[in-house]
Amino acid sequence: MLVYFIGTGGSEGIPAHLCTCSTCNEARKFGFAQRRPSTLAIITENKRAVLFDVGTDIRDFLNVPLEAIFLTHWHHDHIYGLYKLRWMAKETRLYAPEGHADALILNDPKNLRPNVIKPGQTLKVDTLKITPIRLNHQVETLGYLIEEDGKSVAILYDTKGLPEGTREFLEERAPLRLAIVDATYPPGTDDPYHNNVDEAAEIGLSLAERTVLSHISHKNLPFLELTEYVRKRWGNRVLVAYDGMVFYV
Repeated sequence: MLVYFIGTGGSEGIPAHLCTCSTCNEARKFGFAQRRPSTLAIITENKRAVLFDVGTDIRDFLNVPLEAIFLTHWHHDHIYGLYKLRWMAKETRLYAPEGHADALILNDPKNLRPNVIKPGQTLKVDTLKITPIRLNHQVETLGYLIEEDGKSVAILYDTKGLPEGTREFLEERAPLRLAIVDATYPPGTDDPYHNNVDEAAEIGLSLAERTVLSHISHKNLPFLELTEYVRKRWGNRVLVAYDGMVFYV
């Protein structure tokens, strides 16, 4: 499978509007340091696309029929793109947790077909086996274990650490090929709903061969500083995601 990082930022994206912090100023100088809100696609062996979160308008980045759309949760930085995507000309299944669902999407979904999905409810989508798992966030939030031909990827954002049951579930399947982990904040920051960089790397290293840090806020280190920090500390076992990044699993 191929993992396509369309958006790797937090709620505000990078640069945040009118912000003059070092992270946002760097992103105005270097386009590669800019980030859209979290949006990720998996391309299957059959070259079909499954979308995980829709934090941005995807039409310039992924203009193909979608086998399905999965949401981690209903915070608006993870669903913004649905407001346009619901007008697409093909009926498409949307899977999401029940809690805090968006009223407009449920009441006027257009060509989306919303379905509630619960932890442990495994689905087969094209060549993928997709299992939702519980995460630690301020609203009901799901991560996903995605399996294809014995290879596995875990999407683990938004979260602070992992619930015990989720960690046990993933440890039984370790080592995963890839863990994509919430790394919203810089080292040393303690937030109740999101990991910092060190916390995220620790989660990934304990479960997977490679870890990719994503959902990165403008409050984090500037891109060049962050990538240097990660490379010096963990080598090539931990990578910093960037918009447009493609990872082959």
